[in-house]
Amino acid sequence: MRPIEEPDSAHAPWHAGGPAREDTLAIIYRNIEDVVYQLRVEGEDAFRFVNVNPAFYKATQLLPEQIIGMLVRDVIPEPSLSEVLAHYRTAIATGHTQRWEEHTDYPAGRRVGRVTITPVCDAHGRCTDLVGTVHDITDMVEREARLQQAHHALEQAFATQGRLAESLRREEERLVLALDGTGEGVWDWRIDEQSVSFSGKWKEIMGFTGDMDGATPEVWRSRIHPDDTASVRDNIRRHFRGETPYYSAEYAIQRANGEWIRVRSRGSVVERDAAGQALRMIGTTTDITESHRVRQALAESHQRLAQLARQVPGALFELVRRPDGSLACPFISEVAQRLFGLAPAAIQADLGCLSRRIPAAQRVRLRRALEWSGVQLQPLQTEFQVEMPNGELCWREVIATPTRGADGATVWYGFSDDISGRKRSEDTIRLFTEKLERRANYDTLTGLPNRALFRDRLEQAILRAEDGNDEAEVALLFIDLDRFKGVNDLLGHDAGDLLLAEAARRIQDCVLKGDTVARLGGDEFTVILTETRELAHVGALAQGILDALARPFQVHAELIYIGGSIGIARFPSDAGDPDELMRNADHAMYRSKAAGRNQLTFFEANMQAAAIRRLKLLAELRRALPDGQLELCFQPIVDLATGQVAKAEALLRWRNAAGALLAPDSFIDVAEESGLIHEIGDWVFRTAADHAKRWSHLLGRDFQVSINKSPVQFQRQPDGTDWVAYLEGIDLGARCINVEITEGLLLNLSDTVLSRLAALQASGMQVSIDDFGTGYSSMSYLKRLDIDYLKIDQSFIKELEHDNFSRTITDTIIVMAHKLGLKVIAEGVETAGQRDCLLQSGCDFAQGFLFSRPLPADQFEALLRR
Repeated sequence: MRPIEEPDSAHAPWHAGGPAREDTLAIIYRNIEDVVYQLRVEGEDAFRFVNVNPAFYKATQLLPEQIIGMLVRDVIPEPSLSEVLAHYRTAIATGHTQRWEEHTDYPAGRRVGRVTITPVCDAHGRCTDLVGTVHDITDMVEREARLQQAHHALEQAFATQGRLAESLRREEERLVLALDGTGEGVWDWRIDEQSVSFSGKWKEIMGFTGDMDGATPEVWRSRIHPDDTASVRDNIRRHFRGETPYYSAEYAIQRANGEWIRVRSRGSVVERDAAGQALRMIGTTTDITESHRVRQALAESHQRLAQLARQVPGALFELVRRPDGSLACPFISEVAQRLFGLAPAAIQADLGCLSRRIPAAQRVRLRRALEWSGVQLQPLQTEFQVEMPNGELCWREVIATPTRGADGATVWYGFSDDISGRKRSEDTIRLFTEKLERRANYDTLTGLPNRALFRDRLEQAILRAEDGNDEAEVALLFIDLDRFKGVNDLLGHDAGDLLLAEAARRIQDCVLKGDTVARLGGDEFTVILTETRELAHVGALAQGILDALARPFQVHAELIYIGGSIGIARFPSDAGDPDELMRNADHAMYRSKAAGRNQLTFFEANMQAAAIRRLKLLAELRRALPDGQLELCFQPIVDLATGQVAKAEALLRWRNAAGALLAPDSFIDVAEESGLIHEIGDWVFRTAADHAKRWSHLLGRDFQVSINKSPVQFQRQPDGTDWVAYLEGIDLGARCINVEITEGLLLNLSDTVLSRLAALQASGMQVSIDDFGTGYSSMSYLKRLDIDYLKIDQSFIKELEHDNFSRTITDTIIVMAHKLGLKVIAEGVETAGQRDCLLQSGCDFAQGFLFSRPLPADQFEALLRR
């Protein structure tokens, strides 16, 4: 929503309906007597004025610089501020308009207004703005006060009716003038003569004009609503008989033009005959139509509030801590019976009956939290257990806001709810997190350390070698299974998994207890050997691994022969750091492959030929962007609930000079190492943003495109594209871009990465975690980052229909994400069965070959048009 602006000749906001409607709305906005204002929601209790109408300045006598850009707390004084903030929070929490009557002291004086505040939310239900109006009822309130004063004066006059009649007549005219000034119409009823005279104000209220001399009481009686006639007559008779000190009645009456209004009539007999019969009665009539409507609305509001208190799942309550420290509960809603197994009246009579149901340790913690909240006047939010009548311990949550009473007491108004289900879910998530963290460090198939844990142990081994004596060494073995791909192709992935598990066991049987065997992925394994002073020992152990892998593998009914190729590099003789050691062992392993497989090779300097080939690839890659060889394909992301294309992921492709179309796996490592990833990444961003703008215009709504951002791209790059500025330059909303990051980025979540990620999010861009559940990172990063989406890795989706473990993991990820307010995207959906499983589990979005392969931009646009 755009800020409300006061239109002028140069900059008038656009409104559907053309210039005429725009001018009309501008005139209304500028001249409306009610106050209109707009607040930007910037955080908890942080609301900033972004626009107000002229009526606001008139009502408050404040200057624009004292309002625009200021926080609410800097403009609205206490004690009104606390009430206002409470209503704002309620509007944001409920998503509904709030109404109340507000008394505020401004430089112009005390103002009373009926306030409404309406939350404005974005497409994801997040409140971004508050729009409010204030109808000034100060005059009406003051008028009612004057009426009350006049009534009081009248009552005093009636109380002294025993005074001399001459003195009363001298004051009558003065009283009529005073009452007319307060809005009261005076009538003088000569009961014995059956005639009534009316003041000018009475005739104005009733809509009569002209001379009414000689009018009879029928002028008034005949216009009383039939439903009220009997009660009015009864009140008059009772006063005539002396049963009441004065006559008073409220009723509906019809004005001269046929309009029905609500009035309050009050009067007193001022003359009686010797027998005590009433001869003359004087009174007033007041138009209370508006206040009657307010009272009706208030009564209906109270009724609705009571109904809501019975319908909400939790219990509403008022808690008071008196100056002497004792606690009392003046009110708690009927839900308390279900929530605590105690009647509301019992709790209100003795709060101790509830306190005794809470375990002692938690009771102490709850009281401390209450004391802190009361002293600091900060909101209270805590959890505790309560013992139900059946002996079961159930979890409850209490949320309350404290205020200070005039007598020094502290009053909390709050809400308590049953969170037993949530606590059970948290326990489930905690157990899952422990399993997930285990999975983050260990390969689920073989039980070996995975790449992340391997890297950590390698670094530790090298540090120990550096800190030890000069003869300390670390040997790294890179092992790749030979002909493994053929097993997968011929016998399927299940057979391949069985073979990998057995290969891992055989390799582990060949090493000592203190050495590390890890699976990097696929059919690649590593072994870290420490304290290897003898080269022959390393060679013998590697040969033992080759011999173990050369033995046939029994997979189902088949005997399978594979073998392995091993490359060996040593620290410090072959490399000076972990990265170089890993590269050199990898070079040596590829030399074993090239030499015929099923052998081991120690690293030698001439193995840098592989690095030369990478340099050639780098040289070709440097020409890719200038020569227009890079392309973007777009794969649709489907809303599972509707089956419609909701967004897209941009996927990079390189059509090199030879005409081959390469996926990022074949060149992205080189791009990252060389720094070209910054230039390429910026091109991907700009191209994706341009397409997002085109497709948003085509669809008539914001269309989001996801782009992958390499961890290297978060490094400082002075000459790079300013993504936020670029989006502003093409007038594209930042929410049209979703940045996908991998869990690998979160391994070293530095302050630099955090600040750059926060800058993107602050602009409105959304963030996804790609391949969730396969990396090393802890669940704790979800607390540190404002993530919008989790993308479930396709390794879970592949076995979704047949593997209960994959189904359980997927379901748990979805439940966890939704509990955290995140959306879930499933990758690699290839079958209708997988889609149906995801839909049943409540997954939000999916992408994969079932819906479409990645498409060039023109074909993807054609898909959108269909």
